[in-house]
This record gives sequence, structure tokens and C-alpha cells, in this order.
Amino acid sequence: MGALAIIFALDVLISTVCMHLATKLAFVKAEIKPLIIIIIIVSVLSLIPSIGWILGLIAFVYLLMKVSDADIMDCVWVVAFIKLISFVVIMTLGQLFI
Repeated sequence: MGALAIIFALDVLISTVCMHLATKLAFVKAEIKPLIIIIIIVSVLSLIPSIGWILGLIAFVYLLMKVSDADIMDCVWVVAFIKLISFVVIMTLGQLFI
């Protein structure tokens, strides 16, 4: 259980950093405080069994659109970038510690 909590916390941290970098590089502009809140909400939604990851992705795009007033396609690309980078980093860290 402790390892899952560490992975969850690392995912939130890595996703927040990636989101901050993605907003600097993309057409999506937002402050760091709302971004952290979005990441926490999405991460908690993603913990729901079976449908959590779908709800998390939908909420991620929707909340990012509301916070940044950006186009849906820009938000989808930012979310895809964030999730891809977060997945690669978590898997790499998992390989280092297993």
C-alpha cells in the first residue's frame, strides 16, 4: 500500500511539472495553482475502478479548457503530452526500483 501511495504522489508531481512545461510550450496558458488543483482532481478520479481513467481524461480536458480558455484540440494535445511523459517517467522509475 505504501508503494502505491508513493507512485500516486510521484504521478501527481510529475504530471504537474509536465503540465506546467506544456503550458509554456503550447497555446494553453494557465497559472500553476489551478493546474495543481486540476491534476489532483484528475488523479483522484482516475482511482475509480474500471471507468476512472476515462473519467480522468474527460475531466482533464474539460477542466483545462475551463481554466485556460483554450481550444479543445490544444487541450487534447497537452493532455496527451502530459500523460505520455508521466507514463514514461513512472515506468522508468519503476524499473529502477524493482
